[in-house]
Amino acid sequence: MAACAASARGLSTHKKPQQVVIAGGGVIGCATAYYLAKEHGIGATIVDRKSIAAAASGNAGGFLARDWNDGSPTQEMTHRSFDLHATLAEDLKQYGATDYRRLTCVAVGVDGRTAVQKPDGKKLENVDWADSAGVMGMRPMGDESTIAQVHPRKLCDAFVAAAKDLAGASVVEGCASGLREEDGRVTCLELSDGSTLEADAVVLCMGPWSHALGRPKNEKMGLRGDENYKGWGLQNCPLVVGTKYHAVLLQAPRVLSQSVFFQGLGDPEVYPRPDGEVYVTGSPDPADIVRDLPGETEVREEVCEQLVAKMNVLSSELKDAPINHKQACHLPSAVDGVPVVGELRSGTYVGYGHGCWGILLAPATGEALANQIATGESPTLDLGRFDPRRF
Repeated sequence: MAACAASARGLSTHKKPQQVVIAGGGVIGCATAYYLAKEHGIGATIVDRKSIAAAASGNAGGFLARDWNDGSPTQEMTHRSFDLHATLAEDLKQYGATDYRRLTCVAVGVDGRTAVQKPDGKKLENVDWADSAGVMGMRPMGDESTIAQVHPRKLCDAFVAAAKDLAGASVVEGCASGLREEDGRVTCLELSDGSTLEADAVVLCMGPWSHALGRPKNEKMGLRGDENYKGWGLQNCPLVVGTKYHAVLLQAPRVLSQSVFFQGLGDPEVYPRPDGEVYVTGSPDPADIVRDLPGETEVREEVCEQLVAKMNVLSSELKDAPINHKQACHLPSAVDGVPVVGELRSGTYVGYGHGCWGILLAPATGEALANQIATGESPTLDLGRFDPRRF
């Protein structure tokens, strides 16, 4: 009875916000805007210094696995989000294709000493396209009941299109730089050009650039191209680092339907897409504070060339395949490796630090944040273990 009474008191004191501003146009911010619109009729304003999905959310692989986080703090979040992705594939169809599909996944062991030879065309049983001379064995990592994929940029675009249609959400170009508060509650988001966006709720979804949130206000962040950008001085915001991954997008001669995680030869990861494009990544840089601006991450040609060279010896079907694009992005992680999601202070919420699983975990994160912002509660996901006030 006491718990019910406390819950009732919480509901009675929480006021549904009318002006929600989201700092960050990545997949977490876009998902939050979508669920605010769909479930609560709130048209949020998304502000981003570059564009929607300008950084990792537009350059990630979009690989989804339902059970790979079992036993970790994100198990419940992963299960909920994986299932939501399937629902979103239908719900968002009218707003644009997200290229969602189910597929299989295997791990393939490679002997680097013989893998440098020309692919011999012989494939292991249950391996769709990897035929390197150095292939030693395989291990199933999931079938179509637990493995799926989505195109991250297309998903973000569909989220935003739906949020605009359902509740009048909007997108504003600008660089979020701080908060203003009155009587302990947020009143607006400050932008670096001196302007403000009025708000009775602000959501900070700034990926690896969330590092600035907890740094002192007079500390320069050392961003290349924005040397005067400074910290926000907020409490309970942890160290956030980015792990830089390069990727090359090859065009296969046919549509492949099996993701492969190679073990050996630098452990490349390969995610085929339904249009025949193949996303190849691997050999990440050590995690570090991100100094590149969103959408301006340096792409090192030599790393991309190494990824192409590996595909030339790992698959006869991808040998000398046309290169559609070369890119790089930073995957954000908090100091303890657990996402930071929830209310930071009165009217201010955060969502970042999902590591390599940002695309996978975005729907459940956005749904939970939207519920918490609109009602004060998150019935779909227990946010306790992700609470920023744990720091």
